[in-house]
Amino acid sequence: MLVENVSVPWIPSPAIVVNYLFDMLGVAEGDTVVDLGCGDGRVVIEAAKRGARGVCIEVDRVLCNVTEVWARAEGVENKVSIVCRDFFEVDLRSLDPTIVYAYLYPSTLQELSPRLEALSPGTIIATLDFAIRGWSPVFAKVLLDESGFERVIWLYIVGLSNPSARRAGLSRNIDAFVSRLKHRIIAV
Repeated sequence: MLVENVSVPWIPSPAIVVNYLFDMLGVAEGDTVVDLGCGDGRVVIEAAKRGARGVCIEVDRVLCNVTEVWARAEGVENKVSIVCRDFFEVDLRSLDPTIVYAYLYPSTLQELSPRLEALSPGTIIATLDFAIRGWSPVFAKVLLDESGFERVIWLYIVGLSNPSARRAGLSRNIDAFVSRLKHRIIAV
């Protein structure tokens, strides 16, 4: 679905990808999962079903409404927040995400890069199919989706993967980095 002045079309994330990602990261209560361009909300609704807080950022009012109805139908409306705005206009830091999910074009990811770098050290950034140029992934996994197409999950950790962190070194943010990740076991 395309909306006037939207540079990112909505393409649903396959359930197998979302489930693998959340199983691997152990998404649970205490997590805040932010989906940039969340479409119908499937990612944040799945996060909420696992006990996390989900924040859907979507510019298309119709898709925001779909997310609201679906969250209510799944009984997780109290764990899902919907921000019906352009994600470039949202202060991501104020949401204090533990995980940011983005299924966006490389050019959009590149434009978002400085905003992602500003997130708290230890924040996990997960992208689908497209890497963030200039960042060093800590993990990449190829999966076959329900239609038999290869999909790639890329994982990054703010304070380790981003360009400014590599220039500054990990020692500058080590305490914040460790406290943010100490409970997380990535099961691959």
